[in-house]
Amino acid sequence: MGNGTTKTLRIAVTGCALWATGCMGGGSTTTGAPEDSMSAPAGYSADDVDHLLLRTQFGIAPASRSAALAAGLPAFVDAMLAFPTTGMSTAETAAFALLVDPADPPGLEGKFPSSNDVSDWWLYLMLHSDHPFQERLAMFWHDHFAISYTALRAEERYMMVDYLDKLRRHGIGNFKSLVLELARDPAMLEWLDGSSNVKTQPNENFAREFFELFTAGEGRGYTEADVKEAARAFTGYRNRLDATTGLRYAEFDATRKDIGAKVLFTDEILRSNPPDVDDYDLVVDATFARLDVAGWLAEKLLREFVTDAPGPALIANLAAVIRAENYEMRPVLRTLFLSSAFHLHKRTMVKMPVDYGIGLVRATGLMVAPATMRAELVSLAQLPGSPPSVFGWPQGEEWLSPAGMVERANLTRRLIGDRTFQTNNGYDVTLPAGTPDAAAVVDDLASRMAIRLDATERTTLITYLDSNVLGNGTVQPDPFDPNNPQDVSSRVRGLVYILANHPDALLR
Repeated sequence: MGNGTTKTLRIAVTGCALWATGCMGGGSTTTGAPEDSMSAPAGYSADDVDHLLLRTQFGIAPASRSAALAAGLPAFVDAMLAFPTTGMSTAETAAFALLVDPADPPGLEGKFPSSNDVSDWWLYLMLHSDHPFQERLAMFWHDHFAISYTALRAEERYMMVDYLDKLRRHGIGNFKSLVLELARDPAMLEWLDGSSNVKTQPNENFAREFFELFTAGEGRGYTEADVKEAARAFTGYRNRLDATTGLRYAEFDATRKDIGAKVLFTDEILRSNPPDVDDYDLVVDATFARLDVAGWLAEKLLREFVTDAPGPALIANLAAVIRAENYEMRPVLRTLFLSSAFHLHKRTMVKMPVDYGIGLVRATGLMVAPATMRAELVSLAQLPGSPPSVFGWPQGEEWLSPAGMVERANLTRRLIGDRTFQTNNGYDVTLPAGTPDAAAVVDDLASRMAIRLDATERTTLITYLDSNVLGNGTVQPDPFDPNNPQDVSSRVRGLVYILANHPDALLR
């Protein structure tokens, strides 16, 4: 970036004073609206649109904002929740190419990806998809049903792609069906030892996490005896190698299944299915019938999309919606995203690194290679495909360590300095239409990045855009020219860096 880099870093260093005014406030709310209500307010503002995009689309992309303002929020939410069901999009086709190795056997293209390939495939979709909420919701489910590719061998790693694709395609469907599908998922069977769970020696790992993390919450309505009985019901699968393809796969083996009756929740007697069929559905049915699965799911959804500290009434109200909709996620999420409660909690949650990095790209129009984003997210300790444990990733202020703040700044520096895409595909910071002056650029970019500038901050940034730094460090007045490629490339990229280090940039 030449002199632009020098200028950017100088402003960023002095920016500590600029941001000292404190921009971490709780955001605007709609006064008088019921705090815990799942009912819709009388209407929605432009700020409500931005709030929805921040929480569901990684960030505020100009095209999404325009579409939502034109259609109205209810219609936009309906379209957002209508995931594609057939064929492969342009983004999906391009992403799939990242899984393919020239040495893949015919008919098995993409079946032998490296760990990096898996991450890059999904990051490409997050960066480029026309349906960003499909990826954002899958990220929520990935955290909820946490699996890491570190548990998989090379001949099993394709299972991770299949698992993530289940989350992408079925996460908008029925939650109960999703739980059962993921219980039988080959990657899950490896991750939580389901493929080594046999009648002679039941392994309790999956059964424990099934209750504690996936359906009910720790200690909420089940006992240690229930874990043991469920583990017996979860027997029967094994890991096999296909000598022809060189791929491993999951197979149900009736000889490994415990066919005896199991007793859950003191008096729920589960009579085994026929020997050649697993008993997973019996445990899922009993759990949904007897435990407060709706309450646990409601709490998890609220902590992801609404507030770090949902109260009992708010949880109960969303749980009632979940039960009324019979765990169908599309109507549940529609109710949630259009509710008064959702729109009362603006700019109150800390962005996780994936939201920060992907959101920065989608809001500004800049672009980085998936491998570049992967490297930065590794440094920020949130690489999709590799959660740290069965508990997924931390939330909230746990992301605000000093080291984490440095790495966020490094991610932004890499973003504004990556010209890989600019030369070939024209990716640069999206500017307002026409011939905007410095003030219009500052206002527009700050708005898309959800930065609230006070008068002093705004004036400082306008002056920054209207200045040039000579090689000797001298600052000269030089009005910003949107038709000057150097002004756009250096000054506007520098502005992105400055704004991305504003305290508001940490919030969603």
